Amino acid sequence: MSGHLHNKSSLEQKLLYLFCLLALMPLIPCIYIISSLKLELLSASTLIIIMTIPSFWAANRCFHYITDTLERIGLQLDALGNEEFNSWHLAEFNSGRVTNLKHDFEKLSTKLQTKRFEYMHNESFLSEFIKELNLPILVLDHHQQIYSANHAVETLLKNSTANWLGKKADTLGLIFKDNKWQQTSDSQLAQRFEVTHHVLKRSGRNFQLLVLFSIEQQLRANEKQVWQRLIRVLNHEVRNSLTPIYSMTQSLQEMKLNGPLTEEQENLEKNILQVIEKRSLQLLDFVENYSAFSKLAPAKITSVYPQDIAQRMQAIFPALSITLNDSALPFLADAGQLEQALINLIKNAFEACAANKANPEVLMQCQQNIDHNHPKSQPQTIINIIDSGQGITNNDNLFVPFYSTKPQGSGIGLIISREYIRNQDGELTLKNRQDAQGAVARISLKMPSDISAV
Repeated sequence: MSGHLHNKSSLEQKLLYLFCLLALMPLIPCIYIISSLKLELLSASTLIIIMTIPSFWAANRCFHYITDTLERIGLQLDALGNEEFNSWHLAEFNSGRVTNLKHDFEKLSTKLQTKRFEYMHNESFLSEFIKELNLPILVLDHHQQIYSANHAVETLLKNSTANWLGKKADTLGLIFKDNKWQQTSDSQLAQRFEVTHHVLKRSGRNFQLLVLFSIEQQLRANEKQVWQRLIRVLNHEVRNSLTPIYSMTQSLQEMKLNGPLTEEQENLEKNILQVIEKRSLQLLDFVENYSAFSKLAPAKITSVYPQDIAQRMQAIFPALSITLNDSALPFLADAGQLEQALINLIKNAFEACAANKANPEVLMQCQQNIDHNHPKSQPQTIINIIDSGQGITNNDNLFVPFYSTKPQGSGIGLIISREYIRNQDGELTLKNRQDAQGAVARISLKMPSDISAV
């Protein structure tokens, strides 16, 4: 029985104390009889043995039954934990409280069997569902080895996944880095993918479900959409130039076929030729603008002072209002490309104000955001071109190449201006003013990290 004694607060220890007390209870009448009859030592010893042995035997048996029943309950729980639903360690009890406990175990076993069946059914359904998906999906075991894969992976690898089972994920070019799965440059996968992973628990082990989302497909879809929009604009512009040219050449041919031209027809011929020449030049300008847009030179980044930019813009646009903040520190930019972008934006601003004859105003503001409380933050120079025109009416087509709301606009100035700014690691945004009518073109450019060193 000492093997069951774990510590002083254990149930076995308390039962032992109680049963020892009960076993020693017959000593009370024995002492009374011995003292009353004044029995000798041999007789007294015999009486004590006869009275206490049955008590100790009964107490020991009670202790054994209780601890054995607890052991059986523990074994039954272990069996349920190991999903052994047909193992019954309490079968010998047919009535009483233990039988009620046995019925409770039966109900729990039935419920666990049902849950296990549902889990297996759901797992089987999920496995079959994953196999039928066109999205490549891999399942890795706790050693990051390939446990299973769907048909989309076979199609991607052009090989049966059976040849890859049990191999490390890095053999496919997938590595776990910075708490996420990434695709290496020498990956066996034919496309570029963004990898998302989910942890699955099965039989006490962690499995990882890797879902591969094709980046190239999305890029191709975006590229296709851009080209479709671009081709629509190109088709519109080229047709607008070639259709009248074709019509006028047909008219000239008909006049020539009808005999010598009259003086009036000769004048008409000159006018038609001039129109053809003008439309051809416009088409050439359009192609030249497209060529300029597609061949943007690399930026030559240097330290540029706001005062210098302000002076040159003031010389080009005398009507331009300019305000500089007190600390006009240098910023990083390509002066030539920045000035070209500013010229386009200021010119657009003045053209937008042409309709507002009451208060035509264009303002250039230069502000510098420096957070002295956070020295590691990147300081910025902000240049705002503010006008008092009609504002932006079509945000969706704002940066669509060759799209313009102006009658003589080429639709290329704004997109080139943004590319000039982005070429300098900056950003150009346009939005309507909140305080009044008009629009604001905002240019943000980086400043040197160590301002005091410049």
